[in-house]
Formats: sequence, structure tokens, C-alpha cells
Amino acid sequence: MELYPVVFHPIIKTMIWGQESWDISCRPHEMGVVKNGAYAGMDFDTYLAIDRVQTMGTRLADVKPFPLLVKIIDARDTLSVQVHPDDKYATAQNSHDPGKNEMWYILQPPTDGHLIIGLTEGTTREVLRHVFETNTIENHLNRLAVKEGDIVNIPAGLVHALTPGAIIAEIQQNSDTTYRVYDYNRVGADGNPRELHIAHAQRVADCDRLIPVKTTDAVDTDYFAVKKIALDAPHTIESNGEAFCIVMCVEGAVTIHHDNGKTQLQTKESAFIPAGLRRFTLVPDGFAQVLHCIVP
Repeated sequence: MELYPVVFHPIIKTMIWGQESWDISCRPHEMGVVKNGAYAGMDFDTYLAIDRVQTMGTRLADVKPFPLLVKIIDARDTLSVQVHPDDKYATAQNSHDPGKNEMWYILQPPTDGHLIIGLTEGTTREVLRHVFETNTIENHLNRLAVKEGDIVNIPAGLVHALTPGAIIAEIQQNSDTTYRVYDYNRVGADGNPRELHIAHAQRVADCDRLIPVKTTDAVDTDYFAVKKIALDAPHTIESNGEAFCIVMCVEGAVTIHHDNGKTQLQTKESAFIPAGLRRFTLVPDGFAQVLHCIVP
């Protein structure tokens, strides 16, 4: 098969609070379609099946479904306060999706400079149960100061929400399982209050891990390892063909040079690098920054 960095048509989702762009998605009802090169117009799952060793890699060839989901999220209003389950809990609920661990890269910080991340000190499970019952959770939400370029890890069980003005890049497990904890008494398109998932949230919310580690360069989990690379000169990446990788441009523009040609990425654009493409070079247009993501 022809090996090159694959870019997909974004799947745009309009929400009551803003917009999501699903840029690398391999889901039955949100299936990415190849935008560039020899496989333009092909569904992502069909592309992967051409040769799973060359696309997914020798280590991941048998992994189904595709393990990651990559988004750009533009929060024009506060998102619902939410929490995600881990794999064990999702399986126990007979969910079609696994649990949901995710990470955020701050492309643009929120207007007031803070995100809702974690719970305030002293919010035990007993306290959390009470605030759910009395609809007073706003008093127990931690606000984390962030700036452009910060990376925030959001493990399953961590209560969180984006706030107005934030634009983030999100890399996560390929799951859409969300338990809504609080939604500011908003109504949906049907005019009714949006559903909350308090019973599930009480079971999965982690009261021991109140606030996550915030970094500026990397995050490493069991599901994805993401590293920020600053580019002021060409940078070559090589692999042994065990696994694919993903490159997302988060500042400036970068051209991916490889044996079969080149592919350009602008800010907020991502490329799937098939495992068989074992060597490529990132060439910045001036200065650029990218996220390089692998599956451990």
C-alpha cells in the first residue's frame, strides 16, 4: 500500500455551548473520511483494513476498535460539569465504548484564565453525595489557572469542565461515555432540562485525586503518550513499525517530509502516520509546535 501521513475531513459537531471538530475519528457513526492522497474519499476503517500491519503496526495490528479519538473543542460557554468512567466500570455497564481517559492542550485559555478541574480540598465521597443531592456542587469545584501551551491530564474519575473562551486540542480514548454532573440548569434543543447522570457519577468520581498534574511538555498514560515538540529547524522521527503515531500542529505550520512526498499541516490540523512509514521529518514554516502522540 502507499504510505503517507493521512489527513481526514473534520467531523463538525455544534453544541449548545460551542463546537467540536473530530479530526481523527474511527467510530461507526462518526467515521473519518480521508482527505488527501491516494486514499482520498475512503472511510478510516476501510483504510486501516487494507493492511493492518502497515497502518496500525505490528504491535497494534489486532487492536480493535481504533484506540484514540482526536478533537479540537471551542468552548463559547461553560460545558457541563462531567466525569468519565474507567474501563472496568464501562464494561460493567455493558457499554459499547471503553472508559475515557483524556488530555487537553490549551490552544487558547478561557476568558478568566481558569478551567474547572477537580474538587476542592475536603470534598469526601460523603460530601460529594450530599452536594449531588442538594445541587450545590458549584461550591466544591476547583478552578485551575491555565495558559496557552499548558497540558492537563484528565484521567477517568476526575470531575472537570471547560469554561468560556477556551479552545483546546483533546486526545482521548476512543469513547463518548460522559456522565453529566451539573449543567447550570440549562435546557436542551427540546426545551427540557438536559439529563444528569448522578448515580453513575457518584460511583466513578475520584475523591482521592482532587487536582491533576499540569505540565507544559508531555503526558504519559497507559492509553496514550503525548509529547510537545518545539520546532525551529527540521526534526526527524523514526520508529520500528510497531505502532502508528499522530502528529497535531498546535502552533504555526509544519510540513511532514517523507519518502513518498510531503504533507502540510496548519495550526489545529492533525495527521495519522501509518506504522509502515518508519521515518519522516517535520519541517517548520519559521517556528512551529506539534504534539506527537503514540499508544504505549
